[in-house]
Amino acid sequence: MTRLWIVRAGRHGEQEANAIAMGKAMIDFNEVGDLSQFADRAAILGHLDEVLPARSANTLKNFAAQLNQFAHVIEVGDLMVLPRKLTSGVAIGEVTGPYQYDPNSPTYHTRAVKWLNEAIPREAFKQDLRFSFGAFMTVCEIKRNNAVERVKTVLATGSDPGILMGRQGTASTPAPATDDTVDAAEATQDIEDLANQQIISLIKSEFAGHALADLVAQILNAEGYTTKLSPPGADGGVDILAAGGTLGLGEDRICVQVKSGDGAANHDVVLRLIGSVSNSQAQTGLLVSIGGVNQVAQKELDNNFFKLRLWQMDELLKALFRTYADLKEETRAKLPLKQIWVPTTGGAG
Repeated sequence: MTRLWIVRAGRHGEQEANAIAMGKAMIDFNEVGDLSQFADRAAILGHLDEVLPARSANTLKNFAAQLNQFAHVIEVGDLMVLPRKLTSGVAIGEVTGPYQYDPNSPTYHTRAVKWLNEAIPREAFKQDLRFSFGAFMTVCEIKRNNAVERVKTVLATGSDPGILMGRQGTASTPAPATDDTVDAAEATQDIEDLANQQIISLIKSEFAGHALADLVAQILNAEGYTTKLSPPGADGGVDILAAGGTLGLGEDRICVQVKSGDGAANHDVVLRLIGSVSNSQAQTGLLVSIGGVNQVAQKELDNNFFKLRLWQMDELLKALFRTYADLKEETRAKLPLKQIWVPTTGGAG
């Protein structure tokens, strides 16, 4: 029976690009060593007691459950969800290989995955599945609400039919609980991630197209830049010109290109930005792409480290939070936010 798993790529999406590019699921815990030498969850827990003696007993039990799932429970043919941090969507893949311990990989614990769709908008899923995607675990199973079939339907049609899947009038039967898995519905939720996803949905709804460029211009204004926003329509690769200094005549000059779609920006977008930087006599190019960039585009950005910068969704949110109080009143009315403080808890790998 096909099962559905969440496997993250770092607390802040640090290994997300590597996971997609390399066709792998990869988790941290590098200090733990090769898990294939331990037969089950109990054996892994015993090992964790030795290598992580400062951790609490409950934390070690949590880690052991997750590591056992990744190494021994997940099977070839299962589906895997990677909730993306650097963009606004999720990647869905099929597990194609067994657990491997590879010290030459960015993270040592890997599973081969064929990514079937690298960037499905979270809005394609109903709220219950989006809530499950916010589980605070590195590895956990999504068992409830007919999740497997619904994810398959989203892959095929782009739309989540909901819990009943055409069986209105019948009760949903959750998958039986087992001792070897952590269920996303029972796991602690990452409140920060859930809040960020709601904010992302608001941004995508209220600031589509040229409105996103206007939002970025306001953020740059609040950061101390003088900006010139191109009008809606063809922009020739320049959405915003920004400059520091008195009257915006300083040497810190930025040419900004904003991509508001869900798709990853490609190599041509980066090349056009490089040309625009030169034509506008800017010093730096900033690409704002809420759908991220593909592997070839990322390589071009890396090759132009001293000339180009990238804001994906994570960087855009950080800039928004830094400057929110200084944005226009009408902008804050469209994107009403309130800062709160909550206690943090451990338990995620």
